[in-house]
Amino acid sequence: MAAATLGCPTTRTEAAAQTGDRPMPAERPRALDLLLLDGVAPGTRRAVVEEVVREVAPGADSVGVDLISDLPWPQEARAALTAIAEATGAREGETAVGLDLAEARKRAWFAALVPHTIAAEIWGPAGSDVSFAASDTGSVIGWTLPAERWNRVRARLRSRGIDADSATRPAP
Repeated sequence: MAAATLGCPTTRTEAAAQTGDRPMPAERPRALDLLLLDGVAPGTRRAVVEEVVREVAPGADSVGVDLISDLPWPQEARAALTAIAEATGAREGETAVGLDLAEARKRAWFAALVPHTIAAEIWGPAGSDVSFAASDTGSVIGWTLPAERWNRVRARLRSRGIDADSATRPAP
């Protein structure tokens, strides 16, 4: 067996010794780009959005939601729209309204608007492989998460009786 040289480890143990236990670049968690499928039942759609937003929101660098819809706002979305307007001072028709999703009630407002707004986004810190975006009055809802974080979302959905694999697909 060849001995490792500095910079060319031959085993995981040697690599860890050289990097101070920091992950090697090849060990970086794999990010998954996923989309919510069209035609998913409204309750399932809402649950998936809630759980993904719950996972993406902590540590978000930027959150924005447009208070615009191509269709009339349903009652639940109208209530969220009113709450966001009161909390932020924004008005219906404004774009990129910032929202702090640290509070559960604000995450609920955001999730209620997602299927109806023309745009909603959450961006994680640079290099985090974490994001969420919805557009076109909810016809496109997608996100990027490291596989381990997506597995947490899947587990929470499973506990709610939802098979995440039947409601999502990889983005092209």
